[in-house]
Parts: sequence; C-alpha cells; structure tokens
Amino acid sequence: MFAAALGASACSSLATQPAGAAAELAGNWQVDVAGSEDFDRKLGPLLEAQRERMRPRRNQVIAPGSRGGNDDDRSGAGRGPNELDALVMPPEEPDKVRERLANELRPPAKLQIALAGDAIEIRSDADPVRQYLPGQSVSRIDSTGAATLGSGWDLSAFVVRAKYTNRGSRAWRYELEPGGEMLRLSFEASDPEFGSFKLLTRYRRATGDGLN
Repeated sequence: MFAAALGASACSSLATQPAGAAAELAGNWQVDVAGSEDFDRKLGPLLEAQRERMRPRRNQVIAPGSRGGNDDDRSGAGRGPNELDALVMPPEEPDKVRERLANELRPPAKLQIALAGDAIEIRSDADPVRQYLPGQSVSRIDSTGAATLGSGWDLSAFVVRAKYTNRGSRAWRYELEPGGEMLRLSFEASDPEFGSFKLLTRYRRATGDGLN
C-alpha cells in the first residue's frame, strides 16, 4: 500500500516524451529466468554488507560531552556492562532481515505496462496499478519508507527514480531490447543500511493477461 500526492516539480534530466515509439512497451511481460541475474545469489553479499554496517559499535554508544551529567557519566565510566548493553538496539534477527530486504528488492515475476495518454501505468505481480506522469513528482510511502518519486524518458527507456528520507534511493529503468519481444528492467538501489545494489531482470512478452 502507498499514498501519493502530485507535486509541481519536474524530474530533472528526464524528458516528458520518449525519443521513439513508447507504445511498444505496453503489454504483459513474464520474467525470463535464464536471461536474468540471479536475485537470491546477489542477496547473499548484500546481507553480509547489511550485517557489517548494522553491527553495534560500543564506543559509539555514549559520546563524550553528550546529554549532561558529570564527567564520569559522560565518558561512560561507572556504568556497568549491562547498562551499556541496554543502550544498544538489539540486532534484527537474520531471517527477518532476509525476508524484509527480499520483499523490498526482489523483482516482480510478471509486469503489465499500459499507456494512458502521457501517463505510464505499471502493475507488478498482484500489486495495485501505479500510474506515473513523466515530468511530475509524487510523495509516496511504501515498505521502504517515505520518498519523493519522479519519472520520465531517457530516449526510449522509461525511468522511475525514488529518493527516500533515510538518504536511500531506488531507480527502475524499463527498455525494450532489439526486436521488441524482450523487456529489460535495470534496478539500482542505494541505502545507508546495505550500501549499493544492482540487478538486471529480463522479461519475455506474454500473450493474454499475464498477471492472472
């Protein structure tokens, strides 16, 4: 679920009209597993990076001169190990981290793309349809957090960019490969929690309603 409100600002460096025929993007698309990067294989190194970045550092728990008190209090002297440990947020369970990040970053198995005037409508798997109007920005809240999202055209590729309040970002680039029967989805993520992540997923054009 997400909430969105149209804004007035444009998405910089992206065009409001494609350089080629945009209609060819429309249709139902089914993931081509053999031609795509293995998400689960790339998730392993990402989880290792996440664990390292989120590892508690005891010497950062109490900074000298913070929040008043006497010198002993400010330096941490006189505090027992249990008191210091209580100030450290307990780490998230590894299985929950894997499930959460997989849900946030895993590419959809099916895509449905439609054009409605200048707007692009994209439905991923069984999620609700999301509509993007090139050149306009929206505010959105999703499972990753609150973000400002913009979209537009880079030649014949449709690009969606999201900047989150936690300083993270996401970008999706949809473009046809020569012949028009394969769709390439290039995904990039940057996040203080795990660093950077890139994934290429390819889709074959499907007949009928590929999402049912």
